[in-house]
Amino acid sequence: MLIKRFEQNPLISPNNLSPSVEGWEVVGTYNCGAFKYDGKIGLLVRVIERPILDDPDRVAAPILDFSTGERQLKVKTWPRDEVDVTDPRFVKADVIYDAVMNHLRLAWSTDGKHFEVEPKPILQGENDLQNLGINDPRVLYLEDEYTIIYTANSLWGITTWLATTTDWETFEHKGVIFPPDNKDVALFPEKINGRYCCLHRPAGVYFGGHDLWLGYSPDLLHWGDHKLVATRRPGMWDGERIGCGAESLKTPEGWLQFYHGSDGTNYYLGAILLDLNDPSRVIARTNEPLLAPQEDYEKVGYYDNVVFCNGLVRLSEDLVYLYYGGADKYTAGAEVSISDVLNLLLG
Repeated sequence: MLIKRFEQNPLISPNNLSPSVEGWEVVGTYNCGAFKYDGKIGLLVRVIERPILDDPDRVAAPILDFSTGERQLKVKTWPRDEVDVTDPRFVKADVIYDAVMNHLRLAWSTDGKHFEVEPKPILQGENDLQNLGINDPRVLYLEDEYTIIYTANSLWGITTWLATTTDWETFEHKGVIFPPDNKDVALFPEKINGRYCCLHRPAGVYFGGHDLWLGYSPDLLHWGDHKLVATRRPGMWDGERIGCGAESLKTPEGWLQFYHGSDGTNYYLGAILLDLNDPSRVIARTNEPLLAPQEDYEKVGYYDNVVFCNGLVRLSEDLVYLYYGGADKYTAGAEVSISDVLNLLLG
């Protein structure tokens, strides 16, 4: 395997954290953005929590209520036999609710392998379009500040939001940059031909599906000139859906993107190489996954058989630390050589 898992895995587990709400439990710590700050490696971790019910014959769904102008956390409950909880992540009642509340917490490390997680959320739902919480951040240091792109779930769909910070204490919230349903949005680390560029993943309902797209922007807020980059490959490891990971890495051979794919049973990690001047043009793509669910912390969790990477740190021209979610429950890490991946793609 080109990607070498850390011996310390999993790096962050739900039992390492206390819930932010009394009487709740933490059920997932995963899908983190990653960055370097003040001599440390930081992770912006997705944390999911849910209320503990005394009655096993009832199910619950948390929701944020902003009707008073302030954030209020409420919990809706139903008799178990009156709703559909076939997929334990959701409660299908009058509408579909998330079975957990999502927020983001910071974790810090001096070596990239041992992390301490802050006890409270640093970012959480702030309005009606985030009333089911926020998740899956991508973090990039760009033009003297950190850009944070994250997904917000609400009863009105999945939107993608942008925020910035310079100190990880105060944040400037820029608002929605992609409307429903769009997610897996990751910026390129520099302008391309004078414009900002990102990969994103719209969700086709009647036609198309979960494929990889690219867009351009003059200001990070308004996006257009969209192009289809790569599609699912039926019968292969990425035949059901694909989406980008963290930022693409600039190499002499092209932009290297570690992306996720699913065959409908497992989520995997692979790589794709894009042209430096026109990243909508694919140069090469891995035929086999670079990382597959194999360890217990990748196979059994809140949602089984998943490796999902949306955070990385480039330590040198060749060495990269990848931070990924295992089974939608754990944060894990691995290292990879850029040259090894390029040799595989171009060999």
